[in-house]
Formats: sequence, C-alpha cells, structure tokens
Amino acid sequence: MPSTTSFDIGFLSLAKDPQHPNRNEDRCITLPGYAYAVIDGVSDKSGLRYQGKTGGQVAGKVIEEVIRHECQTKQPEEIEADWLIRCFVERFQEIHKEMGSTLSIKTDPTTQFGAQLVLALEGQSSFRFIIIGDCGLRINGLDIFFFQNPMDDICSSIRKAVWYHLGSQGVVGTKRNEIARAYTVNGLGSELLDWSEWINEDALQLLMEVAFKDLEHIQEKVDGSVVKKALLGGIRKQSIYMNRIHPLGFPCINGFPIPRDLIKQFDYKTKDIETIELFSDGYFGCPKETQITNWEEHIAQVEIKDPEKVGDFASTKGSFDGCFTDDRTILILHSKKQI
Repeated sequence: MPSTTSFDIGFLSLAKDPQHPNRNEDRCITLPGYAYAVIDGVSDKSGLRYQGKTGGQVAGKVIEEVIRHECQTKQPEEIEADWLIRCFVERFQEIHKEMGSTLSIKTDPTTQFGAQLVLALEGQSSFRFIIIGDCGLRINGLDIFFFQNPMDDICSSIRKAVWYHLGSQGVVGTKRNEIARAYTVNGLGSELLDWSEWINEDALQLLMEVAFKDLEHIQEKVDGSVVKKALLGGIRKQSIYMNRIHPLGFPCINGFPIPRDLIKQFDYKTKDIETIELFSDGYFGCPKETQITNWEEHIAQVEIKDPEKVGDFASTKGSFDGCFTDDRTILILHSKKQI
C-alpha cells in the first residue's frame, strides 16, 4: 500500500511554442502516495517523427510507462535507480522493434530516443530521489540538485561567440539566429559555405579563441585539448560523451546502460520536508519562493534580461518569434502541515 500523501500537488507544463502545445517534449507524472516526476525529452536533430511523435516524446512516454508499472508492482522505497535503468533498456528495445527498428541507433545517434528525468518516490516515512540528466530538484526552497552538463556550456559558448561576431558584421534578426544555431550544432571545425560571407576560416580561428577563453571555468577540471575538440564538433558530436565516464560525460535515458556514477540517488526523511520542486531546464534557474506563480515570474524576468540567451543565461538556443527557448515544466509538492 502507498503512504497517505500529506502534500498538496501543483504542476505546470508549457511548450516553447505557445501556438503548438502538442510539441511539448516535457511531461509530468503525479501518482499521489507513490511517485512524482518531471521528464524532459531530448529534441531529435533529425526532425524524424515516430507515429506522429518526436523522439523526445516517445522516450518520455516509455519512461512514464516504466515508472507507472514499477509503482504498481513495488513499494516506492524498493525502487532503485539501477533497476529502473535496466527496465528502461528493456522497454526501449521493445519500442525499437515495434517501430521496425533494431538498435541501429548505435551508429546513428541523431535518430535515437532520449530523455532526462527527476523522480521523487514517496515511501512510508521517506522520499527517494533519482536524478538522471539535467532536470532539477529543490527541497525546502534551499537544497538544489542539478546536473551541470559541461557540453551545454561548451555549445552555448559557440553560439555566444558567433552571435556577437555576427552583430559586429551587421547581421541581425532571423538570419543572425539561424547562423548562430547552425554553428552551435555543427561546431567551429569547418566553414559553413552558406554563411561564408560573414564567417570564413580566419573568423573561425578567432571564434575558437573567443569561445575557448569563455570556458576557463570548465578548464579547471577538463583539459584544454578536450574542450577544443568539443568546440570543433558542436552539438552533433556531443553524443560521443553520452553515458560515458569522461570529463565531458553526461547521462541520458536512451535505451542503453548508464554508468552509476552519472546517476544521483538519495533519500530524505518525510518529516524534514516542507516543499519539493521538480523542474526541467527551461526555467533557467530558480525563483526565491516556491509557488508556480513565482516560477513563471522568474522566467518572465529571464526573458526580459536575456531573451537571446547570450548573456547571463547563455544557452544553445534563444527565444524568438513568440517562442521561448525551451519547453518548461514545474511540479511542486507543498507539505499540508505548512499551509
């Protein structure tokens, strides 16, 4: 039997494009007394659809199905991260076969399904938390747990360097965003001929120097040669670090094993918890307060301060043409004893 939850639950999940809510690759799970989760589907750069769904949406659905099944067969405190990963791998393999695929994605990572997860399991006297990837968790408005993916910083620095260079060349608007995004995806390793009027081989060398200098904080832990290789490859090459123990390694639920060192799992006594906030990375940080309205006010201020995401909230994408930078989801549990 589940615990009788003593928390009030609220959540909000919004697509980055308000005109197309069906494209949202985030999702929530709320199983009172059992489990609460935020899942952030990885955007598929290939643009492929699977029965009308994106790869990130397919991955999110698989993860939700596994969690719901496990909560029907086990007590929340019995569920371990390692076991969940094995269940995810098994179910992903079934999905690949159902869709007429084998594990050919091993050689074509741009078409793989993938997602990030933050999960709270409500036991009789404690919560178990599992974090895989860059979804975040805040407990009692103070204790923040969030995996910082160094590849995000590296690819954001590419975009930032290209963005400011294009501005100095008088490139503005949609074209500026398109070129900056193209180099963020492809890296600074070679000239993109469609944009050679503004970025030639000499400019690429300069951009490498600018981006490399911008990453000094990463070079405290990662050798400079590794950082330079990542700058050359951009987003398209980041999958070589996925689910690997490596200075640039990061976890992703994509149907393959994940090293235990890339997964966070820990417990908190329920009596010590006032609030639990689970969130995807579309909010760019946390507000001071713990209501959904506070989170929405926070993202509104982010959009005012740095809509292009090339300043304090540097990212691999920006907000343009009425669309936000990313989907965003927040799920909050407030202890009833504090209300």
